[in-house]
Amino acid sequence: REAPVAVAGFALTAAGLALLPLAPTYGWLFPVMGLLAVGSALVNPCLSALVSLHAPPERQGAVLGAYQACGSLGRIVGPALGGLLFTRLGPAAPYGTGAVLVALGGVLALSLVTQVRMSGAGAEQSS
Repeated sequence: REAPVAVAGFALTAAGLALLPLAPTYGWLFPVMGLLAVGSALVNPCLSALVSLHAPPERQGAVLGAYQACGSLGRIVGPALGGLLFTRLGPAAPYGTGAVLVALGGVLALSLVTQVRMSGAGAEQSS
C-alpha cells in the first residue's frame, strides 16, 4: 500500500517544483508550495516504511541508517548544487532540475511497483 502513495507523492512534488518558478504572484505561490508540502508528506514516511519492510530483519537498523545517511547527504549536496545552478543558469534552474530528479524517482518507484505486482501475479499463477 505504501508504494502507490509514494508514487503519488513523487508526482505532486515534481509538479510543485516545476510550477514554483512559474507562479506569477503570491496568490499562486502558496497553492504550489502546498503541492510540495503534500507531496513531501506522502513520500517521506512511505519510503521509510518501504525500506523497513524490505530490509532483512537482521540488517534493518543498518539499512535504515544508510537510508537516513543518503537523505542527509542529499540535504547537504542539494542546496549547494541548487546554488550553483541558480548562479550559472538562472533562478528557474534549481527547480526544473529538482522536478526532473523527483520525476525520475517517481518513475523508478512506479517501475518497482509494476515489477512487484507482476512478480506477485506470476507467483499466484504458478501455485
